[in-house]
Amino acid sequence: TERAEGGRVTVTPGVYVLSARGPVDVATLPKRLGPLGFAEYHPPPLDTVPPSVVPLFPASAPAGGDAELRARVVDAATPPDSAVLFLRAKAEPAYRGYAMRPVGAYEYAAIVPAKDLREGPHELTVTVFRGDTGITFPGGVRRKPTDWNYSGVAPWTLDLVGDRTPLRLFDPGSDAELLSFTRIGDAGRRGLFRVELSEVTGRPVFHLPLPVDTGGWSPPDYTASLVVARRIEARRQAIAGAKAVRVRLRGLGPRQVLHLTLMEDDGTSWTTPVTVDSTWSERSVPLSAFTVGRGVLLPQGFPGEWNYWVEPAEGRGGGADRPRLDRVERLQLSLRRDGGAVVPAGRHGVEVEWVSLEFGP
Repeated sequence: TERAEGGRVTVTPGVYVLSARGPVDVATLPKRLGPLGFAEYHPPPLDTVPPSVVPLFPASAPAGGDAELRARVVDAATPPDSAVLFLRAKAEPAYRGYAMRPVGAYEYAAIVPAKDLREGPHELTVTVFRGDTGITFPGGVRRKPTDWNYSGVAPWTLDLVGDRTPLRLFDPGSDAELLSFTRIGDAGRRGLFRVELSEVTGRPVFHLPLPVDTGGWSPPDYTASLVVARRIEARRQAIAGAKAVRVRLRGLGPRQVLHLTLMEDDGTSWTTPVTVDSTWSERSVPLSAFTVGRGVLLPQGFPGEWNYWVEPAEGRGGGADRPRLDRVERLQLSLRRDGGAVVPAGRHGVEVEWVSLEFGP
C-alpha cells in the first residue's frame, strides 16, 4: 500500500492469501508450509542510499522576474528538517540563501525574487539540514556555502538571460550522451558518432557520419534526436520572439546536406535542409524556411522499422500553419542517402559545433 506523507511516498509491504471459493475461516488454515510458518513474514532489508540532490532547474532562465528553482532531495530515512538553495552571480564573493519548501514527493522549490537576479551566469548549491548539521550538494560537503572554510566541488550553473539572448538547443559537450539514434538493423542500437574538439575554436564538436557497411549499404535516413522541451519551456515568455535557427557546422565532404527538424509534441515536424562544404561556417535559417515534413520516432521500436516516420498531426500542415515554438519537443539532425548512389564510408556526414534559436526585434 502507498500513502503520501510530508512530501514523501511511503510504501507498506503486505502479504495476502486469496481464496477461490469465498471467505475462509482463518483457524482452518495450516500452521506451517514446510519449514515456514503460515503467518511468518520476513520483510527485505530497507534500501539504504546516501542523501542526494538532483537539480530540476534548466540551464538557462529569463531574468527580470521571480524564479522558482526546484530540486529533487532524496534520503533513505525521513525527509530532511529543511533545505536551502544558495545562489550567487559568477565572480561574486558571497552566496545568498533561499528557503526551499516541499512541493511533491521528494521535490523542493525555492522562490528567488527578481531583485536578486540579473543577467549573466550564476552558481547554485543546495544544503539539506538535520538539526544543525548541513550537507551541501553537489559533492556532499558537510558545510554551508556561507561558511568561511567551505570548499565544495564545482557548483551547478544557471544562466539568466534577456529576451534576445540566443537559446542553445544543442551543445555536443553536454548533450551528446542524451541523444537517441536511428537503429542500424536489429543489432546496431548504439549511435555512430564521436565528440571531438574543433581545430578552429577548441570547442566540442559532434562528428556524425552516415553509417556505411563494407558492401556500400547505408540507411536511407540516419537521425540523432534530442529532447529540448524543458529548454523551450524555460524561455516560454519570450519564445514567440524567435526568428531563426542558427547552426555552426561543416561537411565531411565537398557537398553535404544536414536536415534540421523541429518536432512538436503532437508529432508535427518542421524541417529544412542545410547544404554545406568542408569549411566551417555559421548558417542562420529563418523559421519561415522550415516547412512541414516528417519527423522520426526515437527511441525506435524493436524489431524492424515500424512506426519510424511521424506524419503531421491531423489538421496540421495547411497553408496558414506555422511552427508552434512553445510546443517544440525535439530537435532532430538527419543525414539521408542521395538516391541510389554508393557513399564512401566516412565521407558523408557533418560536424556540428552548436545549434541555437535566435531572437530578434
